[in-house]
Amino acid sequence: MRLRNCKETVPCTIEDTLRDVHPRTLDEPFHWFASPGDPVWILSADEKGNTRKWRKGNILGETGIVICDKLGILRTYGVRYKVNRQDVFVAVTPGLQPELKPDTLEVRALLREAGMFI
Repeated sequence: MRLRNCKETVPCTIEDTLRDVHPRTLDEPFHWFASPGDPVWILSADEKGNTRKWRKGNILGETGIVICDKLGILRTYGVRYKVNRQDVFVAVTPGLQPELKPDTLEVRALLREAGMFI
């Protein structure tokens, strides 16, 4: 993971630090705190399970499932996205599954590097 540069004139808070951590690759599991309505990217297949691609989705909220692992406390989120104009609802734990990424400039740059047109 990498950190963006913090301004030296303003002290960084823990919230700023947590918000500024981003994955280096799309295959890296990455956990972050998400709020309901936050836009995300999710790697999913079509209804036949053939084509896996990154799709835009939204966080619906926490599912109430919390996993305590050596990585820390990981929350599970409900996510809604569309496949062929049909709504799909899934529960994903970002720290364990690399299929969910926040919609940030850094993640969009990784998606462009992977050949996705955004």
